[in-house]
Amino acid sequence: MDIRKNVCMVMGLVLSLALAFSLMSCATTDQMNKLEQQVQQASQDAKDAKALAQDSSHQAKQADAAAVRAESAADAAAASAQKAEDMASKAEAIFNQQMKK
Repeated sequence: MDIRKNVCMVMGLVLSLALAFSLMSCATTDQMNKLEQQVQQASQDAKDAKALAQDSSHQAKQADAAAVRAESAADAAAASAQKAEDMASKAEAIFNQQMKK
């Protein structure tokens, strides 16, 4: 009987230790809620960062297009200035020719 009693005590002790270990290793509801909130916040932060990156990309494309338009306008202004200078030279030549007569 002593052996049987000792076996039952050992089995009870092993089961108690297993139960204590399993209870200690489980996260509480509060810990799970905090973890879930952290995950949701990280997800929201990632979405915000993605939106900012897309907005920055869009703005960079707009800036690039504006730079191309500005360069085209500068080229057109230079061409117009050259044309005006050529016309002024022709007008001066005509004036000088008329003055010689």
